[in-house]
Amino acid sequence: MGVAERKEREKQKRKELIIRAAEKVFFSQGFERSTMDDIAEEAELSKGTLYLYFKSKEDLHISVVHKVGSRLKASMMGIENLDEDAFEKLVSMGRATIEFANKFPDQMKSIMLLESFELQQTSYSTSQLKDVIFKDSPVGIVIRIVEQGVKEKLIRADIPAPLIAHTLWMQMLSVVRFVSTKSTLIKMLELTPVQVYESHFELVLNGIRS
Repeated sequence: MGVAERKEREKQKRKELIIRAAEKVFFSQGFERSTMDDIAEEAELSKGTLYLYFKSKEDLHISVVHKVGSRLKASMMGIENLDEDAFEKLVSMGRATIEFANKFPDQMKSIMLLESFELQQTSYSTSQLKDVIFKDSPVGIVIRIVEQGVKEKLIRADIPAPLIAHTLWMQMLSVVRFVSTKSTLIKMLELTPVQVYESHFELVLNGIRS
């Protein structure tokens, strides 16, 4: 191994160490209450070293979301290859998202928090942000399933498949957020989370049916 290759590997290991430390701090303290000092202490590095890798706390959070999104995507990879029609696969994707949110609530919150960021103010390029939000998240799978549905003549073809997929994904995150933050309201309405989710699936999928 050459010197340059060894240095690059060491740099990547340190970056991953910082991201793991940020995950631990963000998930235990919440993003707003966390500081770069907290993360530096957890990683056992100086704050100056953190800034060599990440320009801001927001940039670091995006890297955490990238990692979480990849985990969520990995948990859904088998759905695309199931012997089911597009609607059945979309419901399976939705239920897998709910299962992930229930099992890893802090990780799911990190994905939803990204919506509040002014992404243009981060140091990430448009290409990098697209990888985080679309390519390395479940959205790419949803797009392909929607395209399958259009070919099966189950899903309307008058709206571009990527637009349908992005809308479905944003709506899924919204209903997960509602269920996770409005439990008291749901009980007052004499509903259960399962009823809310199943109603969401039925109404949304009927809206894209051909």
